Amino acid sequence: MTKRFPHTGKRLLGSILLTIMIVVFLFPIYWNLITALKPSTELLDYPPQLFPFHPTFEQLQKLFAAGDGVFLTYCKNTLIMSISTIVLVVLLSIYCAYGLAILPFKGSRLFFLLVLSVFMIPFQSLLVPLYDQLTKMRLFNTKLGIILIYSTFFLPFCVFMLKNSFSQLPIALRESAKIDGASDRFILWKIYVPLSIPSIISCIVYLFIETWNDFVLSFVFSSSDSVKTIQVGIMNFGKQRFQSDWGIINAGTLVSIIPTILLFLFLQKYYLQGLTTGAIKE
Repeated sequence: MTKRFPHTGKRLLGSILLTIMIVVFLFPIYWNLITALKPSTELLDYPPQLFPFHPTFEQLQKLFAAGDGVFLTYCKNTLIMSISTIVLVVLLSIYCAYGLAILPFKGSRLFFLLVLSVFMIPFQSLLVPLYDQLTKMRLFNTKLGIILIYSTFFLPFCVFMLKNSFSQLPIALRESAKIDGASDRFILWKIYVPLSIPSIISCIVYLFIETWNDFVLSFVFSSSDSVKTIQVGIMNFGKQRFQSDWGIINAGTLVSIIPTILLFLFLQKYYLQGLTTGAIKE
């Protein structure tokens, strides 16, 4: 008993610490939920109530009714830009990673370092040059312009993930397929891509979270409701002359976090597997 007690005590202490961490991380989500369900008369109660006495969908109704339903336009814009970015970045990353990992060429290591160098540049330092460039190209305040910016900043991470994932596959797979007369395109899409699904899903989850939750880039490079994303829309809804409408802000936030939570819950198995297999440094 005495020998097992310290082990039991450590487990108990670990469970307590883990419970505290769970509460700390989940409390903001819980607070967002109950605030979105409170009537306007209870939003600024002091002391604040941990449970809504009169739960209602008043804030959600205000959210979807504001501006003749413009919030749905924000959601549609964000979804279009997120999906477009995912498709573009994943396709480019697959081809680029395959070339760097399996078909090395003269200067490929330097090229890979140049791709990774984008990580070292804070995107905030490039906002003014990008603003000028998009204006000259007539892509300012367009979905295409924002999609191209998203792709530029998020592509290096996906190339890094997939290159390492492809590099870990046995080279004998390609050699055997080559002996049988298979082309590199066939080998890529029929062998390497299916075996790297976890890493590809990790890239998809990463891209969706980054684009869906982006605020700064969308705020800077959009000026009309037809282009603004959900995060910028929530901020616009919350602005009043002398105060913020916390009810509609929390309702919009609640709606915005649902897709990312659901996506991660359904794909977390592949996401974690992809991170462990595709993020190993050579």
